[in-house]
Amino acid sequence: MSIERAGERALVAGSIERALAKAGRRGLSRAEIAERAEKTGDREQYHAALADLERSGVAVEWNSRWYTLGATEWLVGELQGLSGGDALLRSGAGGEAGYFIARRYLNGARSGDRVVAKPLRGGRRRGQQRLPEAGVVKVIQRAYDRLIGTLERHRDRWRLEPFDRRLRAEVEVEVESAKVPEGAYVSVAVDHDASAQFGPLRGRLEHVFGKLEDPGVDAEVVIAHFDLPTEFPEEVLRTAGAFPRDPDESDFAGRRDERDRIVVTIDGATAQDFDDAIHVAKRTDGSFELNVYIADVAHYVTPGSALDLEAYRRGNSVYFADRVLPMLPEDLSNGLCSLRPGVPRLVQAARLEIGGDGVIGGREFFDAVIESRRRLTYLEVERLRGGGTGEQRKEYGEVLPMLEDARELAAVLGKARAARGSIDFDLPTGHLELDESGAPVSVQPSPRTFAHRMIEEFMLAANEAVARELAGQDEPALYRVHEAPKPQRLEELREILKTLGYRLPGELQSLHPSALQAALTAFYDKPEEPFVSALVLRSMQRARYSEENLGHYALSERHYTHFTSPIRRYPDLIVHRKLRRLREEGALEVGERETRRLRAIAEQTSDTERRAERAERELRRWRLVRLLEGRVGETLWGRVTGVEPFGLFIELEEYFVDGLIAVRDMEDDFYEYEPAGHKLIGSRGGAVFRLGDRVEVRISQVDVKRRMIDLALGGAPERRQRRKPQRRRR
Repeated sequence: MSIERAGERALVAGSIERALAKAGRRGLSRAEIAERAEKTGDREQYHAALADLERSGVAVEWNSRWYTLGATEWLVGELQGLSGGDALLRSGAGGEAGYFIARRYLNGARSGDRVVAKPLRGGRRRGQQRLPEAGVVKVIQRAYDRLIGTLERHRDRWRLEPFDRRLRAEVEVEVESAKVPEGAYVSVAVDHDASAQFGPLRGRLEHVFGKLEDPGVDAEVVIAHFDLPTEFPEEVLRTAGAFPRDPDESDFAGRRDERDRIVVTIDGATAQDFDDAIHVAKRTDGSFELNVYIADVAHYVTPGSALDLEAYRRGNSVYFADRVLPMLPEDLSNGLCSLRPGVPRLVQAARLEIGGDGVIGGREFFDAVIESRRRLTYLEVERLRGGGTGEQRKEYGEVLPMLEDARELAAVLGKARAARGSIDFDLPTGHLELDESGAPVSVQPSPRTFAHRMIEEFMLAANEAVARELAGQDEPALYRVHEAPKPQRLEELREILKTLGYRLPGELQSLHPSALQAALTAFYDKPEEPFVSALVLRSMQRARYSEENLGHYALSERHYTHFTSPIRRYPDLIVHRKLRRLREEGALEVGERETRRLRAIAEQTSDTERRAERAERELRRWRLVRLLEGRVGETLWGRVTGVEPFGLFIELEEYFVDGLIAVRDMEDDFYEYEPAGHKLIGSRGGAVFRLGDRVEVRISQVDVKRRMIDLALGGAPERRQRRKPQRRRR
């Protein structure tokens, strides 16, 4: 569906929403809706808009009448299956679990389904929270029309074991070919109508991926499970292939010629699409000029074109260790739009004047043509710190002084950002190395160098400057927003930090981000630092796209957007178009239609971003679990990242993946859960395990299919508390 069509449907939905709101608890039939709603769409649009309203939790249909959700006691949300067959209902705006649904009240709904639910009396404890109970009234959207998993034979029948380990669904599969090996990963088309409420689902074999040990099968399974697009439509490939290999003089008309500037790209060693380049100059008065050049994707991808519609559908590129699923065809992403050295490239530029205090004093945006002098890597830039050796000065020449100015400016910007209270996360990561067949072989540390920070500071500055330019028009645009953490999350964080000896100050309802940065600083260079960083990150809400300028909490910035990566993010492409319109026409598009169009883009791209993140995380975890399969029995160090009544979650330091020590396997004592302190306490010996403890563990079992690691205690925690055993009264 085109963006314009999505905007029109949103207009129809708004009209219907207003009509339902007026009707209140009485509701309206479809015929009454058609009569009372404004005549802004055709019949097809009305039906689609009603479905959109129900999926989004605004309206609900019951007994052939439609109601706004606010006129009922019902809820709309997504089910998250639990291991025992019960479920949580995620009904909040941020996707938080708000209700517990017992298995007997699921009414045929399954994990991932979007449902209408009714609150019930009673509640269940879930971790630190006591959740109210609810029951499913109806399923409004099934989570899947097909399932991915392994094919298993049970007597004379074939069954699918779902890839999603939370999904407790029995699926009987029709298998016509005897050549399909047992245990192979397959996709199955699901027939929901044929399923009984508690009986097995029926499915038809669609595709056989192969066994896990076959090259590339793990990536193919994850791609299929998350329904990630892989092949480009023929028209899209044809359009991309019709562009010339490089721009020519006719493309330079109306652009500033910046080819004489010392411009470089700085990326990771394996990067292939270079969408940003920089030039920095320090002035005699101590101020700086920062030029950020971004590939002008909008020059080639025009609104409503086949390329545009496909980019909107994908939303973003997806990056795995051994492959990329690009948002744009490679003719553009790795070719014409990639700022490769030695060839002219079209860009949109942000030129910022920055004082010695890090404050942006002036900003200018324009179209330009550049020619990158060098393609640099982060590690290469690190090696050149201090001006380089004599041999390096000869090789890199005039690039070196520019890099020194860039380093100085980055330090100035970083200091200014810290002063305003911006939160700086520095979570350790590891680079997963694969062999030629795609099997994992090792994890290598991936240090975050100053070169990484330097480029990050420049991109942040450009994004903030563009957002300020758009926000100055007081008209709808597209922003990257990050709302303040919920007080409940901050309260949990405060309690955990208290157990680590740190008090989080301030009113939680209006906590400034500087308070969270102070907490991170307090644990800097301490063993608990990675754990505390992860805790603070977990307390945050998820950043998203919005047509409203709601600010960015973590950056402590009132204005923020995404401008710097239009090759791999669709919102950046929209921002480029907005910025160009503002330059050429002096104003942005206005009106409800444009607002709803931008809202549709924001929702779509926020969804595709979350999908990409889940897919990248799932495949990485699967490969790490496969890597540890051959290390059963080995002893490693890890840190406690979760404490539950059933056990301890431990993140293994060397592999950046977590496993579980089940309480039932902690045989040295009988452990009791203390929720207030997030602790497990031995009732006899008094040993205490709490969040943040460094623990020696042994890998006892690895379940590759379920992507689970079982651990056992290999020794005492590095910092163990003991509680004096109480005397028994006689």
